[in-house]
Amino acid sequence: MKNVTIIGVGMGNTDTLTIEGKNHIDKAEVLLGAKRMIESVNTGNKPSFPSFDGNEIKNFIQSSNYVNYAVLMSGDTGFYSGTTSLLPLLKEYEVKVIPGISTVSYFCSKLKLSWEDAFLLSLHGREENIVQAVRQHMKTFALTDGKINAICQKLTRAGLGFVQVYVGENLSYDKERIVKGTAEEIQHMDFAPLSAVYIINSDYEAKFRIGIPDDEFIRGAVPMTKSEIRAIILSKLKLKEDSILYDIGAGTGSVSVEAAFLAKRGVVYAIEQKEEAIGLIEKNKDKFKLENIIAIPGTAPEVMENLEKPDFAFIGGSKGNMENIIKSLLNKNPGIRLVITAIALETLTEVLRLMTEFKFEEVEVVQAAISKAQKVGSYHMLMGQNPVFIVSGRGETT
Repeated sequence: MKNVTIIGVGMGNTDTLTIEGKNHIDKAEVLLGAKRMIESVNTGNKPSFPSFDGNEIKNFIQSSNYVNYAVLMSGDTGFYSGTTSLLPLLKEYEVKVIPGISTVSYFCSKLKLSWEDAFLLSLHGREENIVQAVRQHMKTFALTDGKINAICQKLTRAGLGFVQVYVGENLSYDKERIVKGTAEEIQHMDFAPLSAVYIINSDYEAKFRIGIPDDEFIRGAVPMTKSEIRAIILSKLKLKEDSILYDIGAGTGSVSVEAAFLAKRGVVYAIEQKEEAIGLIEKNKDKFKLENIIAIPGTAPEVMENLEKPDFAFIGGSKGNMENIIKSLLNKNPGIRLVITAIALETLTEVLRLMTEFKFEEVEVVQAAISKAQKVGSYHMLMGQNPVFIVSGRGETT
């Protein structure tokens, strides 16, 4: 039986390798992993196979005649590690996982700061909404590709230039450097690819924004979904923080804005055919300092073709293309959760017909008739808004 040990080697400097990890490396007949990891620990010139591709590692183990294998992972095996994707590929072997010292643990020990209440994310080869993370958390830690200046420029543009930024460059190595300053001060500095950031925002917003008052939006002459209706729409969408949402017929972008606050690690595609409305979406995106809204000019479903797969969709306007839009959404994600608003009874009838035809599950229809008090002389009179039907459902999942 072949034995495979996945070892977190810490920061790269062998001083951060645990004794247990070192013992298993010494016992191994062959070392596998990224070239940098192998070079950092291979003092005995053991045979090695440099690769960070899980399938390549699996194939090497299958085709070779060694008994004891050590697969080296940077940092800790449970912190943005390739261990997660590798383990399912090695089910036929005896596998042991040995943790290492993570970047966040090492860096915060250098800073003499705690990290148990920090928001953790990785910008290393992936997209994340760093602005939203910093805005909504006192402490944010991020692995990066070294593009710290771009991160700090984003923060500064979003009105967060005052936040305290700590940069850890080449951590644990001879050229280790730790830089402290505000985002505004650091935005034009250069750092090595092996860099991490720890950001402290003492003025963070711990609240969600649902039902933003209508007068906070830049509106122009474009129709806008009213505050109370928006709150119901969002409750029916059930967004997650990493959701991909299509807001179809986005208008001024009011639903997009509130959805972007909730899907802080996701993306909202605001699809709108009117040129004036696209301009308003961009203005409201800038006003609320949201990086995760992308305005898509054009008509659905045509402009949806090259967009990434949505988890959720809201249709506030279809321009007579309701059936084709729903077909396109289901082609992209058969299990999509969909919310549609309708004012006309004919639209409601069509939506219910299509949800039946396409076998939507958990279909729910809510009518909201909102009235708001306005002062007339010395009295307050209730003024009714147009009743709105909110239809929600989920694509067939079986």
